Amino acid sequence: MKRKLALSIFILLYICILGNALAIYSWTGKLNAGDELYINNMNIKIDKDISTNVTAAIVDHEGEVFLIKEGEKREVNGIEISVSSFNDYAIIHISSKDPFEVKFTPGILTNKTLIENLEKENQKLKEQVQNLTEEKEQLKDENKALKRRVSDLEKQLKEAKAQDISKLQAQVNNLTKENRELKEKIANQTQTINSLKGENSFLKQQNNEYKSLISTLLEEQAQKSEQSYIEQAKKEKLWGSIIIKTIITAGGIVALIGFLLYRGKRSWEFGGL
Repeated sequence: MKRKLALSIFILLYICILGNALAIYSWTGKLNAGDELYINNMNIKIDKDISTNVTAAIVDHEGEVFLIKEGEKREVNGIEISVSSFNDYAIIHISSKDPFEVKFTPGILTNKTLIENLEKENQKLKEQVQNLTEEKEQLKDENKALKRRVSDLEKQLKEAKAQDISKLQAQVNNLTKENRELKEKIANQTQTINSLKGENSFLKQQNNEYKSLISTLLEEQAQKSEQSYIEQAKKEKLWGSIIIKTIITAGGIVALIGFLLYRGKRSWEFGGL
C-alpha cells in the first residue's frame, strides 16, 4: 500500500513538473501603423511601407534593432514575435516560455533602453550646448574685433574725405578726360578701319579685273604669236622654194652655158684640124 502511494505521488509530481515545462505564455494584439508597445524592456513599433503596403514590426532591444515583416517571425531575448496583417491592421503575436509584461507606455524604472537613450541624448545635447557656448564666445570676440575695425575704418574714411577729396576729384576729372579721348580715338580708328575695309574691297575688285584683263591679253598675245609664227613659217617656206627654184634655174643656165661653150670649143678644135 505504501509503495503504491509513493508511486502515485511521484507520478503527480512528474505531471506537475512536465506541465510547467510545457506551459507557453502568449499575447495577440491588433495595432495600427505608428503604434508602439513594450514587452518587458523591449520596444516594438509598427510601421508600414506605403509603396509596397507591407506591414513590419521594428524591435529595439537594448540598442539592437530587428525588422520583422508580415508573414515572418523571430525570437528576440527568448520571446517569439510574429507579424501578420488583416485589412489595414497589423496583428502581433507574442509567445514565450516565461511570463512577460505587455505595456503601451514605457516603464520609467524598468525600461533601461529608454533611460540609456535619454542619457545619450542628454549627453549629446550638453555637448551641443557646450559647443554653442564656445562658438558664442568666439563670435562675441570676433564682433568686438570687427567693431573696432569698423570704427578705425570710419575714422580713416573721414580723414580721407577731409584730406584727399580734391585729389580724388582731380583723378576723376583726369580719368573722365582720358575716357573721352579714348572714345574719340576708338571712333577715329573705327572710321579708319571702315575706310580701309572699303578700300580693300575696291582693290580686290580692281585686282580681279586686272587679272582678268591680263589673262585676256596673254591669251590674245599667245594667239597673235601663234598666228605670226605660222605666217613666218609660210614666208620662210616660200622663200626657200624661191631660192631652190632660183638655184635650179641658175644651175640650168650655167649648165647650158657650159654646154654651149664646150660645144663651141669642140667645133673650133674640129675646124682647126
